[in-house]
Amino acid sequence: MELTKVKHWGCISVSRLGYGAMRFPTIDGKIDREPSEAMVDAAFKGGVNYFDTAYIYLNQESESFMGEVLSKYPRDSFYIATKLPIWLANQEKDVIKIFEEQLNRLRVEMIDFYMLHALNGGRWNAAKKLRAMEQLLEEKKKGRIKFLGFSYHGDLETFKGLVDEFDWDFVQIQINYADYEMIGAKAYFDILAEKKIPCIVMEPVRGGFLADPPPRVSELMTALDSKLSPAAWAMRWCMDLDNTPVILSGMSHMDQVEDNLETFKVPKKLSSGEKEMFASAVDVLKSVKSVPCTACNYCMDCPYGVDIPGIFSIYNIQQLFGNNFRANADYKDFLELKKAGDKCINCGQCAPLCPQDIDIPNKLTELHEFLLKVYP
Repeated sequence: MELTKVKHWGCISVSRLGYGAMRFPTIDGKIDREPSEAMVDAAFKGGVNYFDTAYIYLNQESESFMGEVLSKYPRDSFYIATKLPIWLANQEKDVIKIFEEQLNRLRVEMIDFYMLHALNGGRWNAAKKLRAMEQLLEEKKKGRIKFLGFSYHGDLETFKGLVDEFDWDFVQIQINYADYEMIGAKAYFDILAEKKIPCIVMEPVRGGFLADPPPRVSELMTALDSKLSPAAWAMRWCMDLDNTPVILSGMSHMDQVEDNLETFKVPKKLSSGEKEMFASAVDVLKSVKSVPCTACNYCMDCPYGVDIPGIFSIYNIQQLFGNNFRANADYKDFLELKKAGDKCINCGQCAPLCPQDIDIPNKLTELHEFLLKVYP
């Protein structure tokens, strides 16, 4: 049975499973080339034709490695996706300088899917100052870029503005059964569906967490099908969503490649019982919290601009998933948007309104220090 593929963008057929090239095994900070190449080869021979990398992945080694490995295959047999790190561009000319370097690293004359990497409000403003989109549109006209998009990790309001500001070919966001409800990823996904912008799914197993979830979640899954791994269940949940032509997986072991290839051979929809199981699994995950905030928003709007539920959400997600880098990056974005805990003046207006009796001002002070220091 062939790997599931979908026709999208009116003209191409992409594999639902995409290979995310940021989690290859390493030795002394360098890609362990032999097992990594074997995994890419196995994925390609198994039907994967979409490969996602970025300028900065694996100490800037990922693009060159992927260029070397994929160069042995016909260029029309695969699609390559990579990203522009706008924060490394100081002048307008740096945009194309980086792009040219990426073409050379990847050993291609055209990049199929090109993104502005990890956009937030500040990076989009920087991109506009550097005329990044104007320059990239010129490259698209020249045939050196096929599709233009962006990857995103920021807040919803900025996302809405970004989606409306340009005619994007695709957008890459973090979607999985935990984030969909717990951090409001559904709202981002629904915006793309409404605008009919194809959604590339990243982090379907939440950086590996959903491949080894809490025991109660594993029990729920095993009760339905003991042969499916938790990672396979997470992938099946993403596959059930419409408007997801590619679901990326950062495979770092051959057994993960084999498990994914087997999973993506069966594109069946989730049953009502399976959907109920996922709802129960999310309830289990929701119980793992450090600040008992329910995002009721009774404390909002803060007169000084502090996003109180947002800060508590960043902290709770860090406690649940252990992603220190993302917590730190998200909080620094709050600082830039002037809605972090440093804007709290301890006026005390919010605390009496909290139905969970959270000592909000003191908790904001505590988390401000923690979130700034959680990632060195």
